[in-house]
Amino acid sequence: MKKRFITGVCYVIVMVGLLVMKLLIPDVNGISYGSLGVDVLFWAISVIGAYEFTRALGERKRIVDEDGNTHVTEGISNAQRWVVIVTCALMIPAFVIGKLVAVSNGDLRLGGFSLVLLLAVGSVGAMVTASLTVFDHERSDVKSTAYAELVLLYCGALASVGPNINHMANNSDVAIIFLFVLVPFVDVGAFFIGKLFGKLVPLKLAPHTSPNKTVIGAVGGLLGGLLAAVVVWIICEFTSVVVFENVTQLPDVVVLMLIAIPTAVMAQLGDLFESAIKRGCGIKDMGKLLPGHGGVLDRFDSMLFATVAIVVCFLVVWVA
Repeated sequence: MKKRFITGVCYVIVMVGLLVMKLLIPDVNGISYGSLGVDVLFWAISVIGAYEFTRALGERKRIVDEDGNTHVTEGISNAQRWVVIVTCALMIPAFVIGKLVAVSNGDLRLGGFSLVLLLAVGSVGAMVTASLTVFDHERSDVKSTAYAELVLLYCGALASVGPNINHMANNSDVAIIFLFVLVPFVDVGAFFIGKLFGKLVPLKLAPHTSPNKTVIGAVGGLLGGLLAAVVVWIICEFTSVVVFENVTQLPDVVVLMLIAIPTAVMAQLGDLFESAIKRGCGIKDMGKLLPGHGGVLDRFDSMLFATVAIVVCFLVVWVA
């Protein structure tokens, strides 16, 4: 518990530090250097997460026993593993470089170029991974390729949504604050409400995936998300830190609470998905990098799923 608490404090310090960088470091020639810290965070989640996930899957290889019989171990081939890790290492830098090129040229139309670069790098990595089924067929097969593509989708594509939020033309500051505040609020709300009322309402949320999680705990997570929305609204309304650009006819606090609902649901779904992966791999934690929490994916699984809800909801709010 002590290690978990210390790691949690360090987590909060890092998140606050990244927000301070993003909000207070001034732009230079239109380039937001303060935002790069958040990009580095998601890049680290992507690369370290890919390393953890592929290690958890194990290596697929052929083993010949003493009797000359060939056995194939389950997992991902070593070649596919490194293609996936390298691809994840390149996807977010490709996107960020594309954004910097657009800004430095003063042509915002080039912003789409960053997405093209991101998709190009991811697509090439996916195709190379698939082609190893042909050229490395002794170690790579259809199942190992499916594992590799799943890692690319989870640790590559999902982690790349964060930088997209970080560089949105409107409300990027509010969206990142919302993400960083909501995820821990959902975790805390689910934990305490589950502990307090779990025995009174013992209905399990996903008994085969995560037996300790209850429906009432999920409700607590939703309430935590709504509280986080109110906190973000207070920050926007009563401080000069950020301004929420709301083009709808609804009050700001209502809009933020509406965004909090699907985001809190997605955050908890991300946690359940991670539990399903670990159960399928037969492990307790994805890694040991964060004492008391496990690996990077154990800590940021909820955030990866939450980014999808946030980017969609904030775009809807802006164009509504």
